Amino acid sequence: MRTLIPLIICLFITACGDTPNRQWETTASGAYTASLSPAGDYAVIGAVEHGGSLWRLQDGERLYNWNHTAGQFSKLVASTFSTDGRYTLTAERKRFVMWEVASGRAAGFWPAEGGVLSLALSDNGRYAIVGQEDYTALYIDTATGSILNTLSHAGDINTVAISADGLVGVTGSEDGIVKVWDLPAGKETFAYRLGDDVSAVALSADGSLVFGSLYYGKGKIWQTKTGQEVASIGHNRTTITVARFSKDNSKLLTGFTARRVVLWEG
Repeated sequence: MRTLIPLIICLFITACGDTPNRQWETTASGAYTASLSPAGDYAVIGAVEHGGSLWRLQDGERLYNWNHTAGQFSKLVASTFSTDGRYTLTAERKRFVMWEVASGRAAGFWPAEGGVLSLALSDNGRYAIVGQEDYTALYIDTATGSILNTLSHAGDINTVAISADGLVGVTGSEDGIVKVWDLPAGKETFAYRLGDDVSAVALSADGSLVFGSLYYGKGKIWQTKTGQEVASIGHNRTTITVARFSKDNSKLLTGFTARRVVLWEG
């Protein structure tokens, strides 16, 4: 098993110094959710008081207001970009919407009776995974609006991930299990029991590596084809809330609850 070495540790979400490279106010009273595009050029913010919006990070400009009902501010509980950055999903508890980044137009609306907790979206926005409070995740073809398969756990599905081609998915649940799925078949290919509430999962763009972590526990990386554990990071007193692989799978970027970002290489 490899040991991953922390290359960069940034405290207080800064550029590893006393002050950020850039900063601007996006909300008046905080945010329920926020997502960064794969290229780092856009961000979706779900604000407490004024709903959803898309921001261009180069100049800090607010491009679009994204709310699910005209004349109302949506309370967004989750958001994500597609793996190629062309589309986004935003979710309220009982419905979610896909948006086109370039135009700002809505590309689809769907109900989610199970209560949305987490989202993932493949290249071109074609396939989505929606993790829910009712112990299921929905695998959806956004072109037709059809639910292709329902993926099950024994607890809330806190976190999900999808490969760029939309064929491999990962779900992490409060049941303490990370599952890897053959999405078109709706079949579980591997299950990794971490032992407690799963806080974050990530999948490499090619679907070959999967990451999972616990609340107040370590994170682990496995090979999706063999189920072999290849690395372990963090320690038992920290919580990783988000993770992302680099395009070449050589690095993993993680965000911690202690206002810390760590880049790992092994």
